[in-house]
Amino acid sequence: MTGTTTVDATMNSFRILERLVASDEALGVTELAADVGLSKGVVHTHLNTLSELGYVTKRDRKYLASMGLLALGEEVRSHLGVFAAARQHVDNLARVTGEVSTLFVEEDGVGICAYMAHGPNDWEPAYACGTRIPLHITAPGKAMLASLGRERVDDILDERGLDAQTAETITDRNVLRGELRTIRENGISFCREEQSAGVIGVGTSIALTERAPAAAIGVCGPASRLTGRYLEEDITGQVISTAKSIQVELTR
Repeated sequence: MTGTTTVDATMNSFRILERLVASDEALGVTELAADVGLSKGVVHTHLNTLSELGYVTKRDRKYLASMGLLALGEEVRSHLGVFAAARQHVDNLARVTGEVSTLFVEEDGVGICAYMAHGPNDWEPAYACGTRIPLHITAPGKAMLASLGRERVDDILDERGLDAQTAETITDRNVLRGELRTIRENGISFCREEQSAGVIGVGTSIALTERAPAAAIGVCGPASRLTGRYLEEDITGQVISTAKSIQVELTR
């Protein structure tokens, strides 16, 4: 975002923390300092603070992100009313379709994967729960955009833009608006290799109260499997049916 006031010390702490989260192994102060462009003394001070707070752990003079971070995400997710209503249904969607099934919510103009359930196949998407993803490149994201008013959509596009993720990503506003109209009319959205090459997705929004964030569920998988009648009828029908079940759950 632009036009906002930021605190450098806070930004630096999160840069260090994000670098640790992204690493498969413990990192030393020297390596971290080089990666984030700060002095070793500054990095060491931030690490001590993060360690004291329980978000970083030290092992053999090197540092790792702590599992304490998991508690933060779990606590935040537990406050989402749609998560409690949708979790079991998303699990069932994955079981019935055999494909990866997801719950997304909109936050600050991007899509956040709030929950993911896996079918028996070993395929996984190139993102995890908590990942921030542009709304215009996934099926659930476009479904959420279609559920929003035009003014809100324009605000999101003004702030986030329409950057291309693949050669298939929609980068033209008029084209996107046309697709959003189609999604509203049909109640279903598709992502055809717009986020990742070789990956197809199906999504539909979940109607919530005005104060709640926009939400959507979806199914995604390899293009070699999600094709033809299986995609257009079987998967699509299951996604729509699941969204209706979640809607009923939310009204109880």
